[in-house]
Amino acid sequence: MTSIFLKKRFLNFTNRLVLKKQDSIFVLFLFLSAFIYPLPFEVFNYKDQESIRIYDRNGYLLREIISCNQGRGRWTPLENISEKALIAAVYAEDRRFYLHKGIDPLALGRAVIQNILAGETVSGGSTISAQLIRNVYGHPRNFLYKIIENWQAVRLEHTIKKNEILEQYLNRIPFGNQTFGIEAASQLYFGKSAIELSWAESAFLMALPKSPTQYNPYRNFTKAKKRQELILRQLLEFRQMDSIDYDRAVHEPILLFPKTSPFSAPHFVDWIMKRPIHEPDLRTSLDLPLQLACEKIVQAHVEQLKAENVSNAAVLVADNATGQIRVMIGSADYFNEMRDGQFNAVFARRQPGSALKPFTYALAFDRGYTPATIIPDVETVIESKHGRFTPVNYDNQFHGPVRARVALACSYNVPAVRILQNIGVDRLLSKLHECGFRSLSESADHYGHGLTLGNGEVTLYELARAYAILANYGQPVELTHDETVSPFGKFRTRFSESSVFFVSDILSDASARAPAFGYDSPLSLPFPCAVKTGTSSDYRDNWTAGYTRDYTVAVWVGNFDNQPMVRISGVTGAGPIFREIMLLLHRKKAPSPFPKPSSVTEISVCGTSGDLPHNGCPYIMKEYFENGKEPKIYCSVHDKKGSVSYAAFGPVFKKWSEMHSQREKSIRTYPDDSLHPASKKAGPLFKIISPARDAEFRIDPNHLRQYQSIDFNLFAPEDITEVKWYLNGQLHSKKRWPFKTVWNLKPGIYILRAETRFKGKNLSDEVRFSVLE
Repeated sequence: MTSIFLKKRFLNFTNRLVLKKQDSIFVLFLFLSAFIYPLPFEVFNYKDQESIRIYDRNGYLLREIISCNQGRGRWTPLENISEKALIAAVYAEDRRFYLHKGIDPLALGRAVIQNILAGETVSGGSTISAQLIRNVYGHPRNFLYKIIENWQAVRLEHTIKKNEILEQYLNRIPFGNQTFGIEAASQLYFGKSAIELSWAESAFLMALPKSPTQYNPYRNFTKAKKRQELILRQLLEFRQMDSIDYDRAVHEPILLFPKTSPFSAPHFVDWIMKRPIHEPDLRTSLDLPLQLACEKIVQAHVEQLKAENVSNAAVLVADNATGQIRVMIGSADYFNEMRDGQFNAVFARRQPGSALKPFTYALAFDRGYTPATIIPDVETVIESKHGRFTPVNYDNQFHGPVRARVALACSYNVPAVRILQNIGVDRLLSKLHECGFRSLSESADHYGHGLTLGNGEVTLYELARAYAILANYGQPVELTHDETVSPFGKFRTRFSESSVFFVSDILSDASARAPAFGYDSPLSLPFPCAVKTGTSSDYRDNWTAGYTRDYTVAVWVGNFDNQPMVRISGVTGAGPIFREIMLLLHRKKAPSPFPKPSSVTEISVCGTSGDLPHNGCPYIMKEYFENGKEPKIYCSVHDKKGSVSYAAFGPVFKKWSEMHSQREKSIRTYPDDSLHPASKKAGPLFKIISPARDAEFRIDPNHLRQYQSIDFNLFAPEDITEVKWYLNGQLHSKKRWPFKTVWNLKPGIYILRAETRFKGKNLSDEVRFSVLE
């Protein structure tokens, strides 16, 4: 009975092998030509097989993009693959690999017997060369193509060397879970390079290609482990490993990495993928640890601002010296579909508000203005064919004669518009185009004088790039992800060195900013940092952008559905995010000050008129000027006794002066006019306002001590020349107006006292505060 059964199986199998006459001739041709015609090596190009891996500047994998074959793979030379893995591959698939010439007769014979016994094709007896051919050409699994496959395998052996065939094979074979090649498989399953594989790991990986689905270790670990043990026994049987290595390999635990697919900095990766990529391994400029820290900052602040109807934010951080992007955050949560998290707000066109004013002032400084130039902050009406334009300030007040330094630092709208009247909208628009604001595609007439107030639409990317120009003293710069490309253009600088220095110095001047923002706003940092906020008129867009010598940071806060926020300004919305990121960037080393160009000089001027001071000027300050543009006349606003006459500023201030005649208002503005000394009948006000009485501070262990400080600040009569600060009875410092001083936090309980002399009387105030470790 057994012989009859085997005979039937043999006949069933061989019936399928019967060839027609023409097929026989074809087979003969294949046999003879196999030794004559080598294969074209171009078909073994690996480019289509290789996935794209995007790394950060430190070598951390951000994401791996699957190849055209819908898999992950990376080409690895044999010398970078463990010798144990090479041996396991050969003895698992084709142990006579180095003996045959593409076809192994013994393996084919064994396969024929197995197929006869099974009554169907259960084994093909394919060599590694034949399997490589099938992988490259994708032949169907039938008898005719089996002949073609072996024919091409013989041709392959006459085309490349054995080790080259093995290298191609190990880099192409599927290991399951969309993974091709032993290096990609080793990284996926063990989190290590293929050169580090042990005997146990090598045999385990080489168990998978036989049937990646059947032996999928994440689903059928037991099956994969049994096949691994079979391969290890074969290695021992054929003396490829000794008994000690075998025992160690059999008992070595197989610890699989969790099945993950890294996707960090997703908006940045999406942006990269829209650009040409010529190499499978792309190392970018992004700093992943910094990116993740900034993402946490953004998410925390957006969560805090929920009550003010804030749902999203975006951040861009660039290295000024290279133009390289270090951080790109396009939304608060990329994976939040309810908030359109995959939308990248870095490239969204939004109204920038006052964030464009620094470029107006830089252009004005290039055209003869100085930081001491007096600009009218008075009621202004501009007629155009679009109607009447009447700019107003954020605080709905006019501030009269204002120095350019204070006007820019406090972000007053009216002075910016008055400057634009003089320099021209078309000239500003042209300069903004030079700085890279390509989104401003309409005509100058379309934007009108509202251009300087941000009535056009720009992107956060454009804003960061333009601020990086200021950080690089007017030198054109292109933000880049590529560490090998120079970001600097070969064209002329966008602004003069002196003009950019003026802007940087003003935007980093906390005293000039204090009348509008106070001394303790999020914009006040313990190191030189030029910063500007912007808020659209309807509270739909909120910006803070700025730079140190080292980094440029731009932040946007708002909603993707364009809903307005609840009175969130740049200081309260984007400002705190900006501050935390700047502190994070400089946590190890404080940035150096903005260097003063040799073309700039510093002299004393009257703080009210901006002219040379005399004995009657109550407020004298230092100001920068370009050489040759220093004031030549003495102040005519104050008389010898210090009284103010605004008529000296000209008729443009007449109406404003009349409205303020009941109380001559000094150009020095207090954060709260009700606390102005002139309004107090009880006597001169001398009061410490920072730190608050009984305040409690804590030292943050995550930041350098040198960055953790508080301001000592007070209100005082205008005529005071000097204040002495005492801390626990010891003299801390002597300060002239605005009397502010900085103190680094140290644990303890303190009594802060301020003293001065005023009109023959001693004035003093003191507060108690504590600092906890």
